[in-house]
Amino acid sequence: MSDDVNERLREKTMQIVSLNQKMEALQAQLSGSQRRANELGTKLTELENSLTQKDSEIQMLQTQLSTTKGVLDTVGKEMQGIKSEQTQLLAKKKPESIGASLKDELTIAEMTIGRLREDLKQFSHTTTAVLNQEEGALAKLKEVLLEVGDPKYRILNMVLAKKSIRMEEIASRLVIDMTEAHKHIEALQTAGEVQIRDGSTILPAQKYLELKVPKDAWSSMEPTDVFQELEEFIGKTDDTASIVCAMETAVEIIEQKLARSGSLIFQMRRTIDAWKKQPGNIEELTYTIKDWKGRAQALG
Repeated sequence: MSDDVNERLREKTMQIVSLNQKMEALQAQLSGSQRRANELGTKLTELENSLTQKDSEIQMLQTQLSTTKGVLDTVGKEMQGIKSEQTQLLAKKKPESIGASLKDELTIAEMTIGRLREDLKQFSHTTTAVLNQEEGALAKLKEVLLEVGDPKYRILNMVLAKKSIRMEEIASRLVIDMTEAHKHIEALQTAGEVQIRDGSTILPAQKYLELKVPKDAWSSMEPTDVFQELEEFIGKTDDTASIVCAMETAVEIIEQKLARSGSLIFQMRRTIDAWKKQPGNIEELTYTIKDWKGRAQALG
């Protein structure tokens, strides 16, 4: 009897052990399923984010391509207009008047058409790069749109790039006459984008010439480093207001940081006052700043 009981107990024990093993196996399977479910959820989220990003890129491309189409239409109309004008001119010209003037007009027309063809070629290459999602293609497209779009934007780009450019050069590069160039430049001047010096030299507007003085960065520097930064700042601009502001910032910082600097501060303030009354020579100012730097180093 006792043996039967023991046997049944062993069987029950074995059954319990077997059930426990099955439960552990099921638990492991459940954990694996949960892990896979989490991984799938993460992948799904990534795919959704990727789709959202692609949608944004597609919308951006559609906007850029729409803008490009508008510019291309404008360029096409310009070419048609030029051809039409030339046809009318040829029809109106009397045989005896066909000479140097007509040749000049034809030369200008050929140059204009050549420029427009180059513009179209640029558009073609750039839009293809955008469609192929090449790196930097969108930035290049924006650059091309500025270069070959509205003449005013093209002129502004030239002025900002060269800092100073004569009206004759602008007219030559755009293949337009001086009257038209002057009209676009006056519009830019009215909009506060450029300024005209001596009637024919075009400069960026004052807002483009002014540099912001990094006062916070200078405040954490040693006096000699402040003078070094001031020297580099002066070398980047010829705008008097920016130069005076930079010197005033430097003198304020040096006065706080450098003990026994009364004589140096006095000289700096005197130089600032002189520049406020009349702009001086930048090269001479650079040498003066080097001298200030040496004196600050000796005091430090």
